[in-house]
Amino acid sequence: MKLLTITIKCPGNDGWLFDDTDMHLDIVITNASSLRIGFPLEFLQRTGPSVRLVDTRTKAEAYLKNNLASFDLREKFTVIQPRDSVVVKWVITSGEIQWFRSHHVDLNAEITVAATIDMNGEKQDFLGMDTVRIVSRPKP
Repeated sequence: MKLLTITIKCPGNDGWLFDDTDMHLDIVITNASSLRIGFPLEFLQRTGPSVRLVDTRTKAEAYLKNNLASFDLREKFTVIQPRDSVVVKWVITSGEIQWFRSHHVDLNAEITVAATIDMNGEKQDFLGMDTVRIVSRPKP
């Protein structure tokens, strides 16, 4: 049974078109179960997800740097009710994307969330991922 799902959205940019500016992400974590789940939301908001960028043509890849956060926050849980969601805002900077640039950006961005969750006092490891494709905005 899948407890949580991860969906990545780019507000105002459903086509994931890169126009030399930062890509703002909404990482939507949805409780897909019938149970209340405790999730270390504040810890993820500070550290961010694991982000792997892969050039679709050359297969060159880069893992983006996470932020540091107090380990105490890993034990501070936000309850996600069944079928409810929480959102973590994150940014992939234009510089991180432009590292791959030759003439045209065409990347897969693999966003992974790993956490220890709490279900009725019982801890369980969670790993969820979503992949999106980022491409250069066509030139007029």
